[in-house]
Amino acid sequence: MTKIKRMKKAYKKGFNLIEAYPVEFSETVILVKYDGPVDNFSFSFPDKKVEHIIVNLCPTEPWALPNRAVLRNRTHDFLNKLETVRSKYFPDSHCHVVVNHHEATLFNELNQYKAGANRIPPFAKGEYLHLHTIKPVYPYDAPVLIVKNILGLDIAFGQNAAEQGILLLDPQNVTGIFEYYIKENEFNTRLIPISGTGLKDNKILKVKPGTPLKRMLELYVRTDIKYRVFLDGLLNGAEVKDLTQKIDWSTRNIVVVEERDYKSLFPYTKVNELLFTTSLMGELRRCVYCNHCDDICPVNLEPALYWHCYDRGEKHKARTYALEKCIECGLCSFICPSKLELFQVIKECKSLK
Repeated sequence: MTKIKRMKKAYKKGFNLIEAYPVEFSETVILVKYDGPVDNFSFSFPDKKVEHIIVNLCPTEPWALPNRAVLRNRTHDFLNKLETVRSKYFPDSHCHVVVNHHEATLFNELNQYKAGANRIPPFAKGEYLHLHTIKPVYPYDAPVLIVKNILGLDIAFGQNAAEQGILLLDPQNVTGIFEYYIKENEFNTRLIPISGTGLKDNKILKVKPGTPLKRMLELYVRTDIKYRVFLDGLLNGAEVKDLTQKIDWSTRNIVVVEERDYKSLFPYTKVNELLFTTSLMGELRRCVYCNHCDDICPVNLEPALYWHCYDRGEKHKARTYALEKCIECGLCSFICPSKLELFQVIKECKSLK
């Protein structure tokens, strides 16, 4: 009984994927050569006045791009770019930089910058800059949650935060805006981390958007297994069947996992390999009323309710249980010991007219 309580506490309202499934990337960034047509960098500047900019430097997924690849030990240089972008395009905004609470060195560098050390030009003490630390628990960096936790404001899932004067900037977009729009330099490459049990090694690739997945992966996939490819993570990403598909500027990462012919019970107890969402065979089991999906839900929903509505053929009734608040993180399916496809059921019920 003690062990069960300890396990439940470990995934209360979210899950520390980075701690449970640590992923190491090679230090070298590899350029992928591609001579076909590619997409140049572009950014949609919001029409509404931006009051807050949030730059997240606290990834919560192990397959996410690590900060070292973006910052390259040049934190002050990155912050200078951010400040220049802000002052040129969003001069009245407050800028919030979010950091993993374990990254003391990075936080100290941010504090030094805020205090005025090594800043170009020397604006007055960085009053616009606000620093925040959070725990790297998935999905605390999802737009709904990060806006709520950092600013205390509510946005609906799927709503463009810019409609409320909030701009969520990918660190690579900060660099892209600075290089392409301010410095007027060519900027047509994006860093994409690739990882998973279907690869020989985990790599960080420098890729031109418009490059086919096959070109990116052909040197790194294992040839002794069957594998599956996912864009933007295993929990709520999309599986890709056709590897001629091209990546674009929104692609965050690629995960390649070994295809398995069985389902694993309690995959979250396995910490030595990525097991979830890799099974193609095995029967779904009944809901056992364990409440694991309730415990892990970061927005305090009860996913089992949606399953039972769906199972009874009452899909519309599921919408009466605050279904619109679901942020589609996929944790309920991940944690379910019966391997019920809760995430897919929720998306289906949400899509009803």
